[in-house]
Amino acid sequence: MSRCSRALTALSFAALSFVASSLLPARAEAQGLAVGVSRKAVVEEAEEAEAPGRGTLRGLFGIPVAERLLASGTVEGRLRGVRRLGAIGTPEAIDALTNAFEQSALLARDGRTRLEGIRILAAHADREAVRPLLIPVLSEGGPEARAASHGGLVRGAAALALARSRDKKATSALVGAVLQGGPGGEAASAALVVHPPSSIAPLLEGRRRIEPALAALLGDLGDVRAIPRLRLALEDVDLAYRAAAALALARLGDTSAQAAARTWVKTDDVKQKRAGAEVLARLGVEGASEAIAALLAAGPTRLDGVRLALAAPSPALVKPLVAALDALDGDDREQAIAAIGRAGGPEAAAALLAQLGKPEHATAAAFALARMPGKDARAALERALGSTSAKKGAPRRLITRAALVRWLVLGDEPNGLADALAAMANEKDPADRAVGAFGQVATGRTSVRAALDTACPEKRPCDVAIVAAVARASLARAAIGKDDAPAELARVLGANAKATGKGDAPSAIEVAAGVALLADPSGAGLPTAVLARWAEGESPLAPLAARALPSRDDEATRGRIKRLLAGTDPVIRAHTALGLALDPEPDATSLLANAYRFEEDPTVRRAVVRALSMRREPLRAATLELARDLDPDDQVRALARAALSGRTLLPALAVSAGPVAWVSLVANAPGALPSIQGRAARLVRSDGVAVPIVADPDGVVLVPGLPDGPAALTLAPEAIPGDAGSP
Repeated sequence: MSRCSRALTALSFAALSFVASSLLPARAEAQGLAVGVSRKAVVEEAEEAEAPGRGTLRGLFGIPVAERLLASGTVEGRLRGVRRLGAIGTPEAIDALTNAFEQSALLARDGRTRLEGIRILAAHADREAVRPLLIPVLSEGGPEARAASHGGLVRGAAALALARSRDKKATSALVGAVLQGGPGGEAASAALVVHPPSSIAPLLEGRRRIEPALAALLGDLGDVRAIPRLRLALEDVDLAYRAAAALALARLGDTSAQAAARTWVKTDDVKQKRAGAEVLARLGVEGASEAIAALLAAGPTRLDGVRLALAAPSPALVKPLVAALDALDGDDREQAIAAIGRAGGPEAAAALLAQLGKPEHATAAAFALARMPGKDARAALERALGSTSAKKGAPRRLITRAALVRWLVLGDEPNGLADALAAMANEKDPADRAVGAFGQVATGRTSVRAALDTACPEKRPCDVAIVAAVARASLARAAIGKDDAPAELARVLGANAKATGKGDAPSAIEVAAGVALLADPSGAGLPTAVLARWAEGESPLAPLAARALPSRDDEATRGRIKRLLAGTDPVIRAHTALGLALDPEPDATSLLANAYRFEEDPTVRRAVVRALSMRREPLRAATLELARDLDPDDQVRALARAALSGRTLLPALAVSAGPVAWVSLVANAPGALPSIQGRAARLVRSDGVAVPIVADPDGVVLVPGLPDGPAALTLAPEAIPGDAGSP
């Protein structure tokens, strides 16, 4: 070969190499994978296509290969085909993708492939050819739609894409889905609230009547331009239509429905009374309390009365709520007692004080008094602390805990609390000592270190009840800036972990001391083998151990991390994702991106986004943008926006002046009493972080320093040996 021809050949291969390398990063970004693609992987993908023209660039990297991959017999092959067309992104590639989904039932049935396709087509929702693929997703209803693989993600992405396009036809389709109801209607309504139309005309066009679902949507949108049409709907012949319009007007701050609502509450019709009371309550006008009281007095509407009493508290509702207590059961009764506390005033304080003497009402009443602002509630607790019945046993623990909750939540310490704590700390009953230790540490009268020195005397076993109480109280100290408080438990946790035998589940004292892992997410001082064993177990320590394990990421532990990230427990998956925020390996971002892609549990997706906020690899941006634009969960989208703005979002150790969880475990039979004494559990906070806890010996537990929002408690599968709080 001549010198000239050799140079030309080399130049040709150089050009081929340059074109291939310029295409690969775009493809990788679309997949959410690391950019470094091996030559072997590219060759294998091309060989799988079995196509003519494989020697050309178009055959290797173009639309034909993607179309052949879409017909693959494997899910992974089809996913690669969808992603390839998305990475190409030309009008021809998008047309090929829409044609494939229209013609292939296999693609439409496969949840993951369908989700990937919908996400890619979302960027082209304003195209005539794309909308017919997005709109039918919203019309899928019934239990089957809810249970379909990745159905919620598909519906959410399709609805958000259509709403974001603000196309008139898309808006019309979304309104149709809202009126149809079901999962698609819920997704459509949420999407329209996120991306409201610039004009409400498309929502109302051609409609003589405003259906209840549409009225609710107009109320959610908060657009006052809807008020004239909603006022007209008050004249509808159908009560359901009138009531929905009235509620929407009330939500928009319009009082047009007030006169009608006053008429409705005076009728004998249950639906009218309920609708009228809700309108008056939402408007906060005179007569609302009387209307709610009427609901509380009648069996068919009593629960509606409790709900509205919580939403629109008033001292005038105290007597009707007290009168309704005996007719309510379980959670409904506790909600009514909470409504009494929320009503406030001397009458409410007196009513709650009276309920302390009824065992079935006592805990809820104590909790309501603890959180009720004002001097009346504090005075009631002080009377209770000084009463003869509160001098010992369960009544004293109940009132002392209520006083402690008041101090933790409101910073308002009732007189007599200090004396009660000092007396209980020296009692023989382990339950009394646990309350005393918790209170003295939580209020700062005793340091965590000093309390642990007392609980774990040299050369003697630790007192599990005291360690458990001190561990939870340390969260109260952390919430006010004493961040080293939970870290003090590390010495107890580490000492016991070293003594734990191979294969043993964590003991009760290790679970209690596990709050140290909240202060130190990497679990410094604990052997990797112990963390891995705990993470793969079923104890309340498993989530925090799973969060700590990625900080030890290496060739030996990577397989375990991947298994935890793909496990069946969403709490473990979420904590593993949080742990990847601090993983020293740069490809941890790729693990997070892949974990997000098909994760159906929103709590796990929130954890992934939080973790990505800490990563600095460029790959994170594509996943965060996907979460920001197309995730059906409001919190995920908000977190993604914050992460893209540069904020780091790892959960706080504890929250100042936040809610306090008060949990009372009740044995369902006398023989089951030992199973609740010092029972281990995990409390998952509203931000997704699991707090390992061990209840006091009487089965009660206080957990301070929580963020606002709902929490979930899960008991350990069975009582842990040694977790009854005996010294």
